Amino acid sequence: MKKTLAAAAIVIAAATAAGTPAAATPQAVNGVETPTFPLDVAGVRLGMSASEARAALVKAGYAMPATNGVSYGPSFAARVRAEAAQRRTGAATSPAMSDRVMTQLQGVGPNRETITVVLTAAPAGGSTVTSVFLTMPQGVMKGDAFLRQVTAKYGKPDGSRDQGMTLAWCSAPLKSVCGTITPFQRRPEALPNLKASVTYNDNTIRLQDGTEQDRERERAFAAAVDRAAPKTDRAAF
Repeated sequence: MKKTLAAAAIVIAAATAAGTPAAATPQAVNGVETPTFPLDVAGVRLGMSASEARAALVKAGYAMPATNGVSYGPSFAARVRAEAAQRRTGAATSPAMSDRVMTQLQGVGPNRETITVVLTAAPAGGSTVTSVFLTMPQGVMKGDAFLRQVTAKYGKPDGSRDQGMTLAWCSAPLKSVCGTITPFQRRPEALPNLKASVTYNDNTIRLQDGTEQDRERERAFAAAVDRAAPKTDRAAF
């Protein structure tokens, strides 16, 4: 572990000379405004469709089981219809699964990497990638070698924790607080971010959308329900 800690410090120092990805710019992804985040995991980026994510993983050498690890959920429109019906009648109804979208897919890499891609139903239809999680046993690749490859791919980290064993890359507005715990200000996880960690047994990378994008999706859902079943402005009394 001491060797790995020392290696982590060397990796971070060496990365200072490396370039960092271009700054993010806002864009609309399937009806929800979200900042573009330039980093990827095995070619998979936030905002990709299910077919784009699958194609990226296949290109990266991942085996993609047809059914194992694949999950589906109701589409955005199906959720809106069910919620609007409940508002009108008061009776709970489940969204129709006949109108469904992919919400998860998994792949297995050539060196025992496992990757899980989570997708969220989008207002414009289909589903888009909102998180990617990769794990790889340290029995296959040592932590220091993993961290060297991570910084070679992503450039100098914006922040680090756990004595350099967790490296973080954040969206442009939050780079100054990346990798820190900030209870009284905007947290690094508010916008899209990526973390790479070396734990006792595994090397991991997690790419995820921000909490602000989660809230924006919920606002879009609430607005769609209001349009489908407007609230009354009068009561019968």
